[in-house]
Amino acid sequence: MSAPPSSVSQWRTRTAAQALRAFSASRALVLAALLLTQALTLAAALWTERQAQERGRRAQTQANLTQLTRVTAESVRAHLHTAEQTVRLSSANLRSELLPADNPARLLVGFGALLDNVPQLSSVMVGHRDGRFVFAQRHGPANKGRFTRVIEVRPARQMIDRTYSARGSLLNTSRADDGYDPRTRPWYSLAQARAGQVVWTPPYEFATSHQPGITVAEATVTPSGPLVVAADVQTQQLASLLSALPLGAQSRAFLTDASGHAIATSRPWPQTTGDAPLLAEVADKPLRALLDPQGRLQLYPRAQWLRVAGQTYVAVVQPVQMQSGEPWLVGVYGPATDFTGSGGRRGMWPLVLLASLLSGLLAWPLVRRATHPIAELQRQATTDALTGLPNRASFLAQLDEQLRTPGPGALGVAIFDLDGFKGVNDTFGHPVGDEVLHAVGARMLAAAQIGDTLGRLGGDEFALLVQAATPEEIRLRVEGVLDAVGRRPIAAAGLTHALTSTAGLAFLPPGVLTTPGVMLARADTALIRGKRREKGRVWVDGEVTMPTLFR
Repeated sequence: MSAPPSSVSQWRTRTAAQALRAFSASRALVLAALLLTQALTLAAALWTERQAQERGRRAQTQANLTQLTRVTAESVRAHLHTAEQTVRLSSANLRSELLPADNPARLLVGFGALLDNVPQLSSVMVGHRDGRFVFAQRHGPANKGRFTRVIEVRPARQMIDRTYSARGSLLNTSRADDGYDPRTRPWYSLAQARAGQVVWTPPYEFATSHQPGITVAEATVTPSGPLVVAADVQTQQLASLLSALPLGAQSRAFLTDASGHAIATSRPWPQTTGDAPLLAEVADKPLRALLDPQGRLQLYPRAQWLRVAGQTYVAVVQPVQMQSGEPWLVGVYGPATDFTGSGGRRGMWPLVLLASLLSGLLAWPLVRRATHPIAELQRQATTDALTGLPNRASFLAQLDEQLRTPGPGALGVAIFDLDGFKGVNDTFGHPVGDEVLHAVGARMLAAAQIGDTLGRLGGDEFALLVQAATPEEIRLRVEGVLDAVGRRPIAAAGLTHALTSTAGLAFLPPGVLTTPGVMLARADTALIRGKRREKGRVWVDGEVTMPTLFR
């Protein structure tokens, strides 16, 4: 049967050459399509690789800078927290008459002990409402000597200045009165305006040393009358703390208060006006880009990327959590390249990329599916399901590792027991109790410092492992976590529950080999015995006297 006339022209007979040419053309088209597809794939892979590298560099830069700023904020907070604690302790001792407010000689002995033990302090002082004044300051080469000033007003005003050598020998005595009145100084007036609170002054010039610094002070009332206790911290010390950071030549770390004063910096400002300049007055171009139109600094807890003079800068600004509640800020900024680690060397990326792509597409789902149960079992074996903290077994493993290879300084283990938690369980039920435990764990974890290990032993018992330079520092950290629990009521199931905690603390004796079980038992014994005497505080293993700041 022949084809219809309309279709004859569509079926032309081809010669062998034509067929060969058509086949060759078809093969060329297929080959071109394959080459084009491969080229597009490689181009897409290269673009993806470059994008991934850029994202990786940005993520690494952000992580490095955020961690550096966080550590800096913690270092500044610890530096200033010690000065706050010194003022609080001195106020308490004056109120209880452990330090006699009317005995300048005894006060100077106590101030000298503080200066010997607290390197963060530049000077310690007490100012009375009637103009009396007792003052002790570091002095001389390497700040090893002492300068003291005593002002008496009865029966007549007299001022006595004494200078001592590093060995305590009296070098000079002067009775010349320069008219100094503590009641006119910034620290005194600020403390009086906010009586009962620990306050920090903006930077100003110290009257005796003529060095810029800041002062922490507290107004209190003693049996001898109202007075103000204060301690000086030189901004040079804070600048030295910041300048020790691993920063590039164009990078800077700085500290500022709520009013925007440029308290300290890791390298000199481009310009300086007065003793306490504002950031807006001394800021360079990158820092000025971080200020709002009113010249105030904003918080940037995550990396803020800036383009300044054709160069990419990155900055992080985080708060310094001061015990006095002062909203101070620590900032670090600089060229992005200063905070990015060295990149890996690129090899034969096309082959590696293709092989990785193919093997990844085939193997990754299988590996992920095969290893997921193992990862989940590992997580369940080491994590407390209620709080998300390390469980008892995981905490003991970490403690065992620390005991096998103890680092420099001191090592301490504390066990925390919630006071009144049984009443929450009995009154509101276990679901509410579980919610309270979860909130307590989160609050304790937020109060712990970087490097500390916090875990839940079971029930309402938590444990903290701390490695620090001295036992005193360990105790301060444990007290900080303890204070965080009872600082404010815990909200659970629409109700608030006021809970406190008691802690038992045990230190690793120098040069002594022991086991995790023994360390926990010592801490637990201190906790049990301490709770019989007084709840809501830290009890040290073997403690028989009232606690003091310096043990």
